Amino acid sequence: MINLTRGVPPVEVFPIEDLIRASEKNLREDGKRVLQYLHAPGYPPLVEYLAKKHEVDNDQVVLGNSSLELLQFVTLTEMKAGDYAFIESPSYDRANTLLKRSGANVVGIPLETDGVNLDVFEKELKKNAPKLFYIIPDFQNPMGTTTSLEKRKQIAKWAVEYNFLVIEDAPYRELRYHGTAVPSIRSFAPDHVVTLSSFSKTLAPGLRMGYMYGPKDIIKRITAWEVDTYIGSVTPTQGQVFEYLKQGSFEPNLKKLCDLYRPRLDTLLETLNEYLPNAVYPRPEGGFFVGVTLPEGNSMEKLLPAAAEAGFKLTDGRGFYLNPQDGDRFLRIPFCSLTPEEIRNAMQSLTKIIVH
Repeated sequence: MINLTRGVPPVEVFPIEDLIRASEKNLREDGKRVLQYLHAPGYPPLVEYLAKKHEVDNDQVVLGNSSLELLQFVTLTEMKAGDYAFIESPSYDRANTLLKRSGANVVGIPLETDGVNLDVFEKELKKNAPKLFYIIPDFQNPMGTTTSLEKRKQIAKWAVEYNFLVIEDAPYRELRYHGTAVPSIRSFAPDHVVTLSSFSKTLAPGLRMGYMYGPKDIIKRITAWEVDTYIGSVTPTQGQVFEYLKQGSFEPNLKKLCDLYRPRLDTLLETLNEYLPNAVYPRPEGGFFVGVTLPEGNSMEKLLPAAAEAGFKLTDGRGFYLNPQDGDRFLRIPFCSLTPEEIRNAMQSLTKIIVH
């Protein structure tokens, strides 16, 4: 069975020995603190490290058990039922779910190859300005797109003008294999943006080590919510990650990841061009995914059982859309866990059951 569902790092990239050493060192030197109750915002040395990295004050950072949890906290503190929330369409399926759970009126803004459709965005703004807009601007999940500089500036301008909060989710930003980084949305409107990130894609997902930074008043509310929920997030993991960062292991490991994933992305794009010339997809420069809109004549209802019979596990593309039927021909292809040879063999087989 070939698994083309989740974008999970291959287990061989986990720096297990380095993490063992980091954990042991932190426990020996600061074990009494990391094993005790520790209130949010989290382990102070890691909070300080991340604040310095992202050029913010310490009280602009809060740690959590994954960035997804922090996203949920934002929906609980910054919105109430009946408020409007915008999201890219398609977008991360769990973000769709969390926004729906909040009781918000969720509006999907169609995603183009360089970011959301600004005409639709403006039209929806004039109808009902949102409380927040959730966006993955770098190597978006599930599409793989990167929002252009021009669109980032316009989104930031509207955030100020219409006074809404941009949730800039950036788990893939450092996983760039080609090209140059685009300035963050936050750099254009720091008072209207919170940025989410984690070490799930760049270190190990099992650490469940997420963080958020942004305006002090919002971070204060998130911190208070976290304290009232469970006092503080898991501290030994935070100490382990801090020591790993402190010993200078992160950047060399990040380079290894980029060197590993680059040919995998290149191979997927080559095979898509070769075997699915009539499909529509972006050409990502990083991340874990390429989102493909299949030609007319395909549907998830037919493709999923046919793929299972052929030995493939696929993600139902309808889950990435607020209106499921909009994703009936949408296929998210993760490339991170397969070697270039495995990707080529997989695409050769998979395209045999796709209508060209």
